[in-house]
Amino acid sequence: MSPNFPDPAVLAQVLTSPAQLNAAGVPHILSASLGGAVRARLPESHPLRSPLRKQAVDLALRHAHIRAELRPLLAAWAREGIPALLFKGFALAEFEYATPGERFYGDVDLLLPEAPEMVARAAHIALAYGWRIDGLYAHPERWTHESMHLFSPGGHVRIDVHRWVVAQSVGVTPTKARKLTSDIWQRASQVDWEGISVYRPAPLDAAVVNIALGRCWGGDSGGLKPADYLDLQVLCQNHRLSSETLRRHASEVGGSATWAAFQRCCSPEEGHLQLDVRQTAPVIAQGLSGDGLKVERGLWTARWRLLRWLWPQLLPALFDVMAAWWAVRQGGDPRTHLARWTPSAASVRRRLGYSALSARLTAVSWWTRLLYPRQRKRGVCVPRAYATYRNLYRAGHPAVFVSGAGRHGAEFVAHAWIEDDRGTLELYGEPQNRQNFKVVFSYPGEP
Repeated sequence: MSPNFPDPAVLAQVLTSPAQLNAAGVPHILSASLGGAVRARLPESHPLRSPLRKQAVDLALRHAHIRAELRPLLAAWAREGIPALLFKGFALAEFEYATPGERFYGDVDLLLPEAPEMVARAAHIALAYGWRIDGLYAHPERWTHESMHLFSPGGHVRIDVHRWVVAQSVGVTPTKARKLTSDIWQRASQVDWEGISVYRPAPLDAAVVNIALGRCWGGDSGGLKPADYLDLQVLCQNHRLSSETLRRHASEVGGSATWAAFQRCCSPEEGHLQLDVRQTAPVIAQGLSGDGLKVERGLWTARWRLLRWLWPQLLPALFDVMAAWWAVRQGGDPRTHLARWTPSAASVRRRLGYSALSARLTAVSWWTRLLYPRQRKRGVCVPRAYATYRNLYRAGHPAVFVSGAGRHGAEFVAHAWIEDDRGTLELYGEPQNRQNFKVVFSYPGEP
């Protein structure tokens, strides 16, 4: 079974009052990759700093690997006159937190100018440096708020290249997104990052637009993330941002009602954080409506766009999910089922691009959640991993099934997930599996 989901109430309590952490809360903190952040906020004498130390070190090392792969590409772009604005997780870990191990993030988010010719130049430079690209850059008509995705030669970094700082999931119009992005560029600062010229958003934009509006106007369905509280807290402390200044800036960018709703759910100044989406969603929805966003229209537009994208993959993925269901019912050694679904080496003929891989993984995940509604708390890692493995191998992509085990407190936890022959599959959405679990076996194994 997959690891238990961290309890939002436990996370909120610990983040707002770190000293209240007890032994029962440690597994929840580690599961949410908050070990580094919480450890840094505990008194030196606190007995639970020790079990959080390993994750803090792991996160710092992971950031160092990402940083080392990212910098040469950004240096090459800077030499060619391509401005890159770093924002969200990586940028906050690098520039705002006392130590980078305090802030877990998945991919690296950066903003490039919207001009297709500049995005294409950036893509060609990345290719010359050995990065893999999804091909989206060549089709501006298919761009969302993102214009391309890059994958580093060493496999440690995925870059989401944005053209706009907010998505259109809740009815944000292209005109509004473009105006907001243009204003952020104008207020941004050019900084020397140890010899590399990069841009950073103004602190007020980092707090109001990137954290609050980016979360509420994005695709998170009214949910907040634990890092939102920490990010806002760090920015306010580092730049002495007052509540009145933040409120005024939110009004200036057209998000006053959204900001007020966000503050009702997440306010470091008041020591308040709500992470239960059942509580936050109606509050955020009220804020969106107050700012004139057509939420329902935006959601239905996003759903229709998603359905059109997934439609060719839904029926094939259903057969994979049903095959996985039968394999789970039969039980036995997973390798027996995996061997049946694994073609000869000659059949593994091509590696899927970002869009095709993303569509297949999303379709499998969608069917798995739909067909296992009562197991969401316990997890559906095995049927999802089975179905994903079968689906990818049918397409010729070299998938790897991984079985792992670990401990969450006193509880023994088993987990299964999918990688490929290059290691962690970022699109699978579980980048910390290798840190959280000891691998029991992988299939196919090493040749």
